[in-house]
Amino acid sequence: MDAIRNVLVTDANGIPTTRHRLMASSDWDEVQHWCHQVYMPYDATPVGRALAPDSVLDTFRIGALTLSRFSYGIPVHLTQFAASEGAGVVLTTLRGSVRHWSAGRTFSDTGVGEAFLVDNSRAPYWLDADAGHLQLNLTFRHDTMAGMYERWFGQPADERMWRHSFRFGGSQSGWIALLTYVCRCITEFPDAVANGPLGRHLEEAICLHLLTLWRQQLEQPHAPTVHRLAPRHVLVAEQYIRERAREAPTLGELAGAAGVSVRTLSAAFREFRGHTPAQAMREARLQGVRAELLAATVGATVRDVAANWGYANFGMFAHTYRRRFGELPSVTLHRR
Repeated sequence: MDAIRNVLVTDANGIPTTRHRLMASSDWDEVQHWCHQVYMPYDATPVGRALAPDSVLDTFRIGALTLSRFSYGIPVHLTQFAASEGAGVVLTTLRGSVRHWSAGRTFSDTGVGEAFLVDNSRAPYWLDADAGHLQLNLTFRHDTMAGMYERWFGQPADERMWRHSFRFGGSQSGWIALLTYVCRCITEFPDAVANGPLGRHLEEAICLHLLTLWRQQLEQPHAPTVHRLAPRHVLVAEQYIRERAREAPTLGELAGAAGVSVRTLSAAFREFRGHTPAQAMREARLQGVRAELLAATVGATVRDVAANWGYANFGMFAHTYRRRFGELPSVTLHRR
């Protein structure tokens, strides 16, 4: 999954890059403006008390498809996707979890490595995403998909197919294997994918894979499935992290608060969150520092903010911060 997680934010040498950065913002209106340009118009509502997003959007064109790496940085509810735009989207979850609602008010939860396919021009759709969500999305035009279907299968698709939305994928699936290949090509040969036959080859491979899945679902429909929800000890540990990230609790303290062993907690985080408790803690601490930098008063310094969060090695902190957010903490401070 590393090739997928790092696409658009690191180059072929593993160095952070903002070459594909379209937007990084905590302004709700700005975030929504760019989301409407990349995806389609829709309604978005923050969930809970966190009203300001911490959003980053990176995009790349693969023929008629738009690949985007995106998160709001807060829990959100999305609905009213504009059918008139004639577009659809494939949402692959890289971090956190997303609940997808479609026709008949049925829902599917996608965890790490799972995807959801919907043609928004034909099917009603809305979603709920948690605070830690990160998605790799592919936006497509209905007309492009319909034309490719007719060209490859010799006749127009059954209209029922376009109205069918479904969850698919998984860490060992063909979809993740294909997406890994696509992302490696983008990272290693960005210009060739953007402007050459390699891009047309990838576009065709992606669309045919999705159309094959769609046909299979129509001919042999599967009962709706729900991704297993994380157990209580994971949720308790995550709450403990949110409340005490500044104190940098140890893994033993996390496990103790959750009432399980370190081994059990670590295994559960890997299974249900796709990362370790230590990675969750590191992310929460970095997000906390970033929030304080963006809200800092005049005269505040990066070193002071970092020290307040218990970072003793300033050089190592700055390096880790830049790898995570694509900019030095001093740049974030000046943008406050």
